[in-house]
Amino acid sequence: STMDVKAQRKAEKKRKKAERRAQREGRGDPMAGQKQCTLCNKSVNLLVRCTYDESGAWGMVCGKCWNEVSGGVVDGDGAHPHYRYGGLW
Repeated sequence: STMDVKAQRKAEKKRKKAERRAQREGRGDPMAGQKQCTLCNKSVNLLVRCTYDESGAWGMVCGKCWNEVSGGVVDGDGAHPHYRYGGLW
């Protein structure tokens, strides 16, 4: 019936709101907001968007992999000609 649908919708809305509150207060899913590194597939909170090989395709790399593809220099260096910085995510 119409009331059942309305009650279900309201319950779902409350559940989502409680989930957001828990996340905000640090009680939520620790994996929420994490993304995978293109190179090592490790899930991390912060990734660097960059190009790092001949293809010129953009990838998202974790801090450890970023040091390897960039030489640890934001603008890259001569030893990493395919590296191009594209921001933090």
